[in-house]
Amino acid sequence: MDIIREENGPLEAVIKVNVTEEDYREKVDKELRSVQKKAQMPGFRPGKVPMGLVKKMYEKSVLAEEVNKLLADAVYNHIKENELNVLGNPVPDQTKADAIDWETQKEFELHYHIGLAPEIELELSDNIEVDYHKITVDQDIADNYIKDIRKRYGKMTNPGTAGEEDVLFGEFVEMVDESTTKDEGHSHKANVYAQYIKDDELKGKLNGARPGESFVIDVNKSVGSEAEAAAMLGVKKEEIGNYGPLFRFTIESISRVEPADLNEDLFNKVAPDKELKTEEEFRSFVSEQIGQQYQADADKHFKNLVMEKILETTNLPLPESFLKSWLLDTNKEELTREKIDNEFEQFADSFRWQLIENHLIKTHKLEVAPDEVNKHIEAFIRAQLKQYGQDNVEQSVLDEYVKSVASNKDEVKKIYDHLFDQKILELFKEKLKLNEIKINFDDFVKLVTEKYKKDQGSPETENDTKTQ
Repeated sequence: MDIIREENGPLEAVIKVNVTEEDYREKVDKELRSVQKKAQMPGFRPGKVPMGLVKKMYEKSVLAEEVNKLLADAVYNHIKENELNVLGNPVPDQTKADAIDWETQKEFELHYHIGLAPEIELELSDNIEVDYHKITVDQDIADNYIKDIRKRYGKMTNPGTAGEEDVLFGEFVEMVDESTTKDEGHSHKANVYAQYIKDDELKGKLNGARPGESFVIDVNKSVGSEAEAAAMLGVKKEEIGNYGPLFRFTIESISRVEPADLNEDLFNKVAPDKELKTEEEFRSFVSEQIGQQYQADADKHFKNLVMEKILETTNLPLPESFLKSWLLDTNKEELTREKIDNEFEQFADSFRWQLIENHLIKTHKLEVAPDEVNKHIEAFIRAQLKQYGQDNVEQSVLDEYVKSVASNKDEVKKIYDHLFDQKILELFKEKLKLNEIKINFDDFVKLVTEKYKKDQGSPETENDTKTQ
């Protein structure tokens, strides 16, 4: 077997493989003997079909399979032995492949096109300056969060009159008009959340109402959508048209959440490990938590800005002709040559960024250990359970949850990717010069939205896309 590699332009090459009968004959004969043992044909006992007949029926397909295996192995071994850093996978020359005559040929030569990755010279330092937006939390946002927290940990009461944020439980009865009940009409008992009523006139009537009072309600007008009206009446959305819009709602009971007091008891429930003593400390803690949630979006934007800067400064060359052929060969059903040509710059930047990330991972010895994955899963599960009021879950229960999630390969891969992204993000924060800009979240959203509209021709800058 002869293997020759020839340069075919910048970062492109052709691997030529010549296979002789000596290379494949033994493998083909062995496979044919195996086929003979399993072959069944009328007039012959199983496994006793003459080899001549076996060859006539199967030799062509066996030959093609064995030669293709030899060719593929030869190409990948050549890449490995010569430590070639290739992009994508070798693409066979289809013209050469189609010209093979498996009936008569004894020797076979195929050409494989390969694309080579460029050398990357990149040093992360404070010579690279990037804007870093630090999200500030406005007081009204913190106040609303604290209001929600106090409700979540508050206690349920049953006041004599309804307020603007109370829950009214009662019965809906279908009406013909505002004064006449429909015979055998629909009835259903459900909750009405006063604060979500869309009809201002009705909302005013319910405020101050007492158990036993009745109101005629246009259900569509009161909640603003058929889906919500159907849910309130206990019917399917597609059935809502079977009923008239008017219902009499009779209040049976009123429920109200009395907000928890801002004291150490509440602080300990919300942040058991923080030992918060004062309302000021609690407000500071809440603002910090909100800021961390918002900062995740700011960090993503920061990484996109870093991508732009590094892609611009490195300007990595790529084997364009090969990559276009490879993309078409591996995505025949999704992509056309025209689409690839039109969107190649986006594809190219995705390739470039993946090369840069791999370079950074290798250069800075970044790695994600299995234990980190398990800790990430456990922290996520703890947070989920806490939302449902389950703060003190036994470790054995958590371990079972972790084991279950860790058995899902797709989920584990997502977590590995996420943790690598976090490590790369922290690397950028550590090595680059950050031009810190304080900004509230609303203004940050406007800034990013305007930038996205401006860069619509280059969506790669706003989407963390990876080439697998």
